[in-house]
Amino acid sequence: MRTSYFIIGLALLSALPATAQQNTGGQTGGQTPLGQVVQDPITEPIRKNDILRVTVVGEPLYTGAGEFKVSDDGTIELPRIGQVLVAGNSTIKAASFIEQRLKSGKYLKSPNVVVQIYGRKAREVSLNGAIGLQGRRVLRDGTRLSDMLEEAIPAQLADLENIEILRGKATLKVNYKKFRNGLDSSETVNPFLEDGDRIFVRLGEPTEGTIKIIGEVKDTTKPTIQITSGTMLSQVLSIVGGLSELGDRKNVYIVRDGLRIAVPYEEIASGIADKDIKLRDKDEIYVPRLEKPRQYTVFGGVERKGPFPLLGKVTIYQAVATAGPIEGAKRKDVEFVRVGPDGKYPDKPRKINLEKPSEAALELQDGDIIRIPEPSRGNKFDLNQILSAVGSMIWISSLIRR
Repeated sequence: MRTSYFIIGLALLSALPATAQQNTGGQTGGQTPLGQVVQDPITEPIRKNDILRVTVVGEPLYTGAGEFKVSDDGTIELPRIGQVLVAGNSTIKAASFIEQRLKSGKYLKSPNVVVQIYGRKAREVSLNGAIGLQGRRVLRDGTRLSDMLEEAIPAQLADLENIEILRGKATLKVNYKKFRNGLDSSETVNPFLEDGDRIFVRLGEPTEGTIKIIGEVKDTTKPTIQITSGTMLSQVLSIVGGLSELGDRKNVYIVRDGLRIAVPYEEIASGIADKDIKLRDKDEIYVPRLEKPRQYTVFGGVERKGPFPLLGKVTIYQAVATAGPIEGAKRKDVEFVRVGPDGKYPDKPRKINLEKPSEAALELQDGDIIRIPEPSRGNKFDLNQILSAVGSMIWISSLIRR
């Protein structure tokens, strides 16, 4: 029985017209746009507002014209048997539900029912407000706010902290700025979108003035930036991509009304809000270039030897992981040297066991040298290797200064 109506269903499906609009008649009323392609008409779940073609084989009395629109509560209304919940189910399951209703109501003893997704309106969202590209967009499964918003190109003064998503009678307020600044990636600040969502982006506060940013930043194409009354230093640094590898993080400063204001960059970069600085019109931000780049060196049983830039806080564990220990490298016998107060390296290295959290958390300083003993060699710390590593650091420093 099941096989017979399944074959009939496929035959009917193959005979369906491929036009964009069809006269639905029956209970749908008017014309039905066949907008979005149904990828798998047999297994794909039925959605709200789909147009279904229902056939009780040999019994047209129970389907009328045979086409029904799925209501907002996920049901269709069939002659004689009333409402049947179909949304979220495949067409085969929906057919089974209708058969059960026909049997339990003693309408038919052995009904054969075929259900097809005949029409599907494309799911859409709309975007309006302080964006470059306004209007409707087709919504695909798994689409988040960021996917739509970035394509729409928010205006420079768009208020990204107060994005509104109108969803039915509800209004969702989203602080999208947290997602854009990399502070939060949860669904709260970058939600999944639903069919019919209306996204509105307000214009932020009027421009209060402009600031200049000079020196070692990643994006040097924005030397002058407009600010509003609430613009913070961290926001401007985010716009220019942060400091470059040659930026002196300890000596960033702002010139304001002829006065020099020191910037606690490391604390601001780590997210300490009360250390951030509110900017004013005509502020000038300076990021000096490092006279000698801060570096550390890892060599021995690693895949990538040589000096590495010391940017921010780096532990010895992170440094070794960056260099990539080779198989069999002795992580328990890492040798470590640090230049002393007299500017010289000690005669004997310090032993570090990377499997001990307290030792692995050692924070590196400029000039630190790490050797990972290789499996085939002894643990003797070769002074010639140290001098070679230091020489490499000096050579790279001289290249950077040029």
